[in-house]
Order: sequence, then structure tokens, then C-alpha cells
Amino acid sequence: MQPPAPCTHPSHGEERSILDRFTAGDTSGALAAFRICGGDLYALRHGYESLGRILSATPEDLWRHDEMILGALCTYLVKQGRAGRARAHLDDPTLGFEKTVLFDFYDLIVSIHLGDVLDDTRLTHWIQLEQRLPLDEPLRDGLYYNSMLIILVRLNRLGEAQTMGRRALDRYRDAGHAYLEHFIHLHLADLNIVQGQLRTARRHVDTAEHLLRRDGRRFGNESDLIAILRLALDYETGRLAHIPDQADTLRARLVTGDSWAELFLQVARIGTMATYFLVGRGAALQYLERCQADYGRRHGAVSPSFLLIEAEINRLDWRWEASQWARTVATRTPLQSALGAVLLDNLRGPVAPDPETGVGLGQGPRAAIISELRFAAAARAEGRTSVQRRHVERALWIAVEEGHMAPFLEHRDTVARVSARLASGRFAKGHRQLERMARRTCEAVRRSYPIPEQLRAWGLGAQQFRVLTALRSGATNKQIARSLGISEATVKYHLGTLFRLFGTQRRGQLVEKIDEILKSAEN
Repeated sequence: MQPPAPCTHPSHGEERSILDRFTAGDTSGALAAFRICGGDLYALRHGYESLGRILSATPEDLWRHDEMILGALCTYLVKQGRAGRARAHLDDPTLGFEKTVLFDFYDLIVSIHLGDVLDDTRLTHWIQLEQRLPLDEPLRDGLYYNSMLIILVRLNRLGEAQTMGRRALDRYRDAGHAYLEHFIHLHLADLNIVQGQLRTARRHVDTAEHLLRRDGRRFGNESDLIAILRLALDYETGRLAHIPDQADTLRARLVTGDSWAELFLQVARIGTMATYFLVGRGAALQYLERCQADYGRRHGAVSPSFLLIEAEINRLDWRWEASQWARTVATRTPLQSALGAVLLDNLRGPVAPDPETGVGLGQGPRAAIISELRFAAAARAEGRTSVQRRHVERALWIAVEEGHMAPFLEHRDTVARVSARLASGRFAKGHRQLERMARRTCEAVRRSYPIPEQLRAWGLGAQQFRVLTALRSGATNKQIARSLGISEATVKYHLGTLFRLFGTQRRGQLVEKIDEILKSAEN
């Protein structure tokens, strides 16, 4: 039997009938009417506000004795950003009903909202769940495929995830549910952004927005989710200026609204990194700390991906030991995040990926760009500047089609060393779009070394600031020279200038002086 067609607006008569029966004490009659109107899928047909009123009218603890009510309650709670409470209900030891396959389905829904760590046993169980779900319920099938899409993305099984996404779209269309269909396009857009397929991602976001307008329903922060993905696209294409403030606002709304773990991490990544490139280390780490706290409130757990974002900042600041420590700690537990895999790929350092085994190559154009930049970093470490430049040029050839900018900022030292030749655009051979992109990339990389205002007042230049940052990380002259792609003699020259500028004579004194200046400005 096909379920009733979804309604754009809740039926006041149906809701009233259910409420009246609960009020009159006719619990069995109310439950029968509730089941006819959708049962645990009621909210998806009649709205979360209507479901909230019905749940408020149910007898206390009815959820402990009726699986359908428990499922409806969990659906309601996760939509309100209270997945932790939903988990507590599912784990309640006093549940007084015989669990069916639907209980496993509710467990799956809650798990994806919490970002639970998956093991092989649990994953196998959920894969097999498809064969056990009730037949002829396209809406539930769509939710199942939707959930498996999210799980497979976390496991970085992106091809399988796209297959689940297409199945979910088919089933939501069968159910006539444009609202849920729009969510799949958002998930697919997020997946495409991770892979670097930016044009496809943009089409998915546009389609999601169109479906949401056509459907007319709003249950929460749907527009915020679309805005987050548009910000992620802006980050990937180098439009950073507006990201920190907007991401901060959107992140705060995710705490009490609808979300999924991967999207929250996306906000944390782009907000933190944009802040770092625009303002600097201190502000970026403060932003990341706020993200971690909000993630814990929203998902009831800590994600190792936050440590990888911190490790990324330490890598860019030449704090190799701190970066390596954070990476090691983060990878002690399974990442279970496609975005975490992107961050981890950035942290592999100037070691070229193995073209035979594909280790470190990842998937999609973004991974291909990172691969070339890592080859370039390896060449830089060996002093082969011309080889370094050729790999950066190849990365730009890959990037121009989608308009990528972020990977070059995330590997800015590799690009900065050869930026003068790149900016000329001669390698582009008359490709005007590529010539413009090369110039934009070099300019963006130059601006990504923000000198703190309190140091700029001392007349500090960009190259001097880069040497000073590396010095504060504990690097030797040789390490600084290798990192910046300059000679040790040039490093000594800049150090001499810094000693004179700040009235110091030794490296330790210089670091103490800089720390004193920065701390006094904070106070």
C-alpha cells in the first residue's frame, strides 16, 4: 500500500482529531489516527510544528511504550538540534516495547546527526537494513539512502555515496517530496566541494534553492544550509573577505538548528582558514575554539578534524613539531570525514605522492591540484626551482577550469617562491583566463601573509615577517631558507634587519620582544 501523498500544509482537521483523542484519554484511537497520517514520518508530511503539538499532547512516557511515537520524537529532536537527547531516548534501558527494524532505522537517523564513530559491524548492519525495511514506502527509502549517503561520505567512499544520492533523489521524487529532494542536492554539493568539482556543486546548490522555493515549506534553517555551501564555494575560489563574519553567524545557528556533522566541519574549516589568511594566527585559533565548543554542544562529541585544522595552521606557520603532534593525535582514531581526508592530504608535507600506488592522491580535481603542489614542494626542498615552477604551473592548468584558489593559499610558500614568473603568465601560452588566474593567485598568496597591525607600525615588510614567523616557530636558518625558498645568506640579512629594527642582538631576545609587543596589543 502506498503511503498518503505528502501535504504542503498540515491538515488542521487531522491534527485536531489526534489531539482531541489524546485529550479524551483515547490513546489507542489517537495512535491509530496518527499512524494513518504518517506515524513516525508524520513531520515530513504535515510539518514539525504540527508534530510538536501532537507530541506535547501525548501521555507522559508514551515514547517508552510505543516505537512509532519514539521514532517521531527522535525525528523531532534531531530537527531541533537535540540529537544527543534523541540518543538518550534510544538507549533508555526501560523501553517497554519489542524493537523492530524501524528501531534500527531511528538509530541510523540519530547517528548521522551526532556524527557517531562507525565500526565495520555497525556499517554492515546498516547496509543490510535496506533489505529489511517495509516495502512500498518511498519516503522511508529516500531517508535511508539519504542517511547512507552521509555515512559513505564520512568514510570517504565517495563513488558509493553518489550512488546513494541518486537513489535518494529517485525515491523522494516518487514520494513527491521536493523539500527532501532539495536536501540531497545539498549533500551532493558538499561532496562535490570536497572533491573540487565546483561547477557541479554550484548547480546542485542552485537546484536545491529552486526546489525549496517550489515546495514552499520551511521547518527551520534551510536557507542557512544553502548559505553555508555558497560560502564554501566562495572559499574555494578565493573570495574570503566576507566569510569570517558570515560563517560565525551561520555556525551559531547550526547549534540549535538542522545540520549534519560534515557541514559543521565545513563551516569550521572555511571560517578558520579565511580568518587566518585575512587576519592571522591568533584570531583564527580563537575562531576554531568557538567552533569546537559549538560542535560539542550540537553533536555531543569531539571531532579529530578540528585538530587537523589546527595542524594546518601550524604547518602554514612553520610550526612543524606542533603540526605533526596534532596530526598524530587526530589520526589515532578513525577520521570518518571526507573533509578530514582533505585536511590530512594537505598535511603530508613536501613528500610527493606515489603515482604508482596513488597514496595521497585522493579523488577529484582538488586532490590533483594538491598532488602537483606537493610535487612542487618536494622539488623546492631539493632546490630544483624550475621543476617546482613547472608543477605549480600544472596545478594552475588543472585549477583554471573550476576556478580553484584555496589550494594555492593552503600551499602558499610553494607558490610564493615562483610567483614572479607565474604572474607574468608566459606559461599560459595565450590562454587569457589562465593568465588572469595566475595573476590573481599570486596576488592572493601575497595578501595571505597578514602582518599584525602592531608589527606593521614598526615598518615590518612581508618577507621579514615570514622570516620572523619561522624564527618564532624555532626554525634554524637552514630550515627557514628551505621553507621560504631563499638562501641562508638572505635569511641572515633579514635577521640583521630585524635585530636593528627591534633593538635586539640575539634570536631569543628578538622572539621575546615580538611576544611582548603582541601581548601588550591584546591587553
